[in-house]
Amino acid sequence: MTKTLDRSSIPHLESLALLAQDAPVGLLQIDQTMTIRSANAQAQDLLSGGLERLVGRQLGDVFFHDSDVFPLFDKALNGSGEVGASGLTISGPMIEPIRVNARLNFDQTTKLFNFVLARPAKGSQQDPSGLATFARMLGHEIKNPLGGISGAAQLMERSCQPEQAELLALIRNEAHRISRLIDRFSAFELYHAPRFSPLNIHEILEDVLMMQMASSPNVVFKKSFDPSLPEIHADRDHIHEAILNLIKNAAEATGSSDAPEVKVSTSYQTGIRLPRPGNERRLTSALRIRIRDNGAGISHAIQDQVFKPFFSTKSSGSGIGLSVCQDIAHAHGGRLSFTSHPGRTQFDLMLPLTRERG
Repeated sequence: MTKTLDRSSIPHLESLALLAQDAPVGLLQIDQTMTIRSANAQAQDLLSGGLERLVGRQLGDVFFHDSDVFPLFDKALNGSGEVGASGLTISGPMIEPIRVNARLNFDQTTKLFNFVLARPAKGSQQDPSGLATFARMLGHEIKNPLGGISGAAQLMERSCQPEQAELLALIRNEAHRISRLIDRFSAFELYHAPRFSPLNIHEILEDVLMMQMASSPNVVFKKSFDPSLPEIHADRDHIHEAILNLIKNAAEATGSSDAPEVKVSTSYQTGIRLPRPGNERRLTSALRIRIRDNGAGISHAIQDQVFKPFFSTKSSGSGIGLSVCQDIAHAHGGRLSFTSHPGRTQFDLMLPLTRERG
């Protein structure tokens, strides 16, 4: 017998349910009997059916059994946790065959599968109308607990031990950084629109490494910085986000190593070719940030997919991090590349030391 979820026992669940209705992607909730329990407006539009044609129906009544949907559920049911795929073909009695990107996870609180569907973007420019509304609502929901985290860290700083003060300050600064990113996201200012200002790349690297050392105590972090490197013109929050994703991924990748190690280095490069819209231009100099780990490596079979949105090899991964890192690199006139084999994977983030105007 399926239990009815008591929404009053879960803080903010009602507001999050309302938020889901305005999401710019299709959202379905499906129980363990493969019965659809809810469908937001985007899902109804995407699947060409109103609530009466979706809610209460078995998954097999909505999608054809040879649709790509069912292998995704099989993978999730076999213990893979959160799974996803790009370019799935879905079809059904009322659904003309369409290609979508999809994510699927099982929520232990609600005991429901959350199934997210989105049409692949046709270009870099997207209609911001629905996304902007959703972003503002999402920002509001996130900033409330974020303010509490920042306030708690500030209170703890007043009575903490000297060795704890630096870490608490880092927590508070990180909360402020996330808050700034949310403000920009809420204004629909995404990673393709950086705000350039002078910054010292080593300050960002030191902050990210301190935070990652605290969350990955079993990993040995090594650094080799070139102190002669000049400041660069870049977006501090965006570059911080890219470096955080890359170092966090590297630390997680060392899980299979007997002596997990991540090395972060910076260096001065000359004669580097970096991309520009429509062509490429040879720069006289660039700053290279290299992040190397000694994990199992990335299989050759999937190396051409790692920068694709929604693609992830991790059961709990969203498949967004590396795609965002690449967007940030390109928006700065830079480049993100990698090489990988068992025992050694390294990502190189190249950023120009000079920036064109106009």
